[in-house]
Amino acid sequence: MKVSKAEIFNIFEWIAVYIVAVYMIIYGVSKPMQFGDIQSYRQPINEMDSMSLMWAFYSYSKPYAIIIGIFEVLGAVLLMIPRTRILGGFVLSSILINIILQDYFFKVHAGALANAILFQLLILIILFKHRVKILDAFKILSGKFIFKIRWIYIPIGIVMIAVIELLMFSINYLIKFLNP
Repeated sequence: MKVSKAEIFNIFEWIAVYIVAVYMIIYGVSKPMQFGDIQSYRQPINEMDSMSLMWAFYSYSKPYAIIIGIFEVLGAVLLMIPRTRILGGFVLSSILINIILQDYFFKVHAGALANAILFQLLILIILFKHRVKILDAFKILSGKFIFKIRWIYIPIGIVMIAVIELLMFSINYLIKFLNP
């Protein structure tokens, strides 16, 4: 029995998909329990090490961490479905690149950083296998997208930005006035 090169790449793709998907689902589902209560961080911010500071941030903003977990699970599910695999790869890449940067800059232990890099590399390999579809999609999108500058849009845009900024300032001032 001879196995073709395409079959080997297909098997490798499915292995990579399941490795990334299983771990991302586990990480996503565990987000609500991963970070402690903000009250457990009693140190002043300037005395915290960088990793404790990051964990305190996520403990303070649990809804944010839960939203990240939802996107981790969503991206993993999309990655497992062949028709949505590319979209899942892009969703997970946006999350994993953020995680890699945070793990690096906040000096999270090397194992977490290594896992995030490994998962991102596996996703890049998966996306590379589908590079023709991705490039075709970009060609279709870029061929239909025509941007013409109409000079009247510039002053209209400036006025709209000024009105929005004025409204935001007024709302903030009103909120501060009503809640001393």
